[in-house]
Amino acid sequence: MSNVNESTFFLAALLISGLTACGMSDGNSEAQVQSGYATGKVTDTQGRPIAGAKILLDNSVFYASYIDGTTRDDGSYRIKVQPGAWKADASFRKTYNGRTYVLELDPDNDDSFNEDGVVRDFTWKLEGRTPGNEYGYYGGFIQLSQAIGFYEDMEAIELTLTPHGPLIDGSPGKTLRLRVGDHYWVDRYQVEDVPIGRYMVTATLQGDDGPRPLKIQDWHAKGDFEQEFQLDFLPKSDSVLRISASIVIGE
Repeated sequence: MSNVNESTFFLAALLISGLTACGMSDGNSEAQVQSGYATGKVTDTQGRPIAGAKILLDNSVFYASYIDGTTRDDGSYRIKVQPGAWKADASFRKTYNGRTYVLELDPDNDDSFNEDGVVRDFTWKLEGRTPGNEYGYYGGFIQLSQAIGFYEDMEAIELTLTPHGPLIDGSPGKTLRLRVGDHYWVDRYQVEDVPIGRYMVTATLQGDDGPRPLKIQDWHAKGDFEQEFQLDFLPKSDSVLRISASIVIGE
């Protein structure tokens, strides 16, 4: 009788273990590839679905051969794939402080695929390099220049960018204090990959006698030189190749 009870207990334990394993597998399984289709989901910086994002399948063999589609309310998409070699890109439009930006989305994999199908998910990133382009970033670009007659060493200058309201994704952002050689300020006259937002900008000259405030100008706005001004990134356009701003430094 004891052996029967032990056997029954052992079988029950195996059954429970198997059911638990199945439940765990279902919860963690990746999305299944659908033959003949590109499928996936697009989410924002907080993991929420993005509806209306544009998905573009670009034929990597034939020039100017595209298939496109858009995401549903739940951020998902499903596009029929024709025979050939394809790469997937995604973007969406976001209105922020009266301007509309076209924002590239980050793929979970940048490999090409064929008509067998693929699952390709995309995420909105505020900063970081874009795949396939060593000069591309998800953040904004700031061009720096010196005013006529201003000859101070750019390596002695500190720029401070303080968020003025939430960033483009609604997050609070953080104050950036930048010097040449920092993560963002990698070149004397170029600041790259700044999370897109509205910032109040100041510049100081760091010398032996302590910091000295400098005057700056928004080159695009052609305003006066001031000790502080509001910086807004310009969206891409026919004349603006990337989301950018421009600062002139003087004293």
